Amino acid sequence: MNYILETINLNKSYVSSVETLTVFEDLNFSLDKGKSLFLFGPSGCGKSTFLNMITGLDDPDSGNVLIDNKKLNSLNSSKFLKNDIGIIFQDHYLLSELNVNDNLMIKHEDINQLDFLLNFLDISDIKFKFPHQISNGQKQRVCVARSLMNKPKLIIADEPTSYLDKTNSDKVIELLINYSNEFNTSLVVSSHDIFYKKYFNFSYTIENMNLKKC
Repeated sequence: MNYILETINLNKSYVSSVETLTVFEDLNFSLDKGKSLFLFGPSGCGKSTFLNMITGLDDPDSGNVLIDNKKLNSLNSSKFLKNDIGIIFQDHYLLSELNVNDNLMIKHEDINQLDFLLNFLDISDIKFKFPHQISNGQKQRVCVARSLMNKPKLIIADEPTSYLDKTNSDKVIELLINYSNEFNTSLVVSSHDIFYKKYFNFSYTIENMNLKKC
């Protein structure tokens, strides 16, 4: 098997004083290396929960997540995030006191990769600018660059276009797809905008506590 990502009998529920909300039940899923997945659905359907579990940011109640055939757990998740996974959040989370160059270097100190990504993403002209000096579209491209600084095997993007206009949204999706194709990097992107599913190898939605092709 040539999977970069696999979930085995994954279960996740949230318990409150009023009710138990089951989000996933016996979720079995796999993604081949170098392939791209589009995860579609409205806010609150479980997309972020799924992404948080496959990155180790949230633990399942039971079941396993495998990254490149290695089991992911709370003890080794930071190692995976450092070496194998690149994450793009909905918000940019750039450090306001650092310029673009330094925001990227704290992820991974590789000046050649940094300069390559700034050129690849067409933001080399803002290398020494601070977050308050650049646009939302530029901030999100910086986030894309940050997620790729460690040359990850798997890129996870949670609603990466949610705060962008159509032009910048198109650019971010195009850049992610181009990078995935050029470097054979696996890609998982969640979105509430089904327009972008045509660019991905596979597309899924969340239905009946499981993933369903759409």
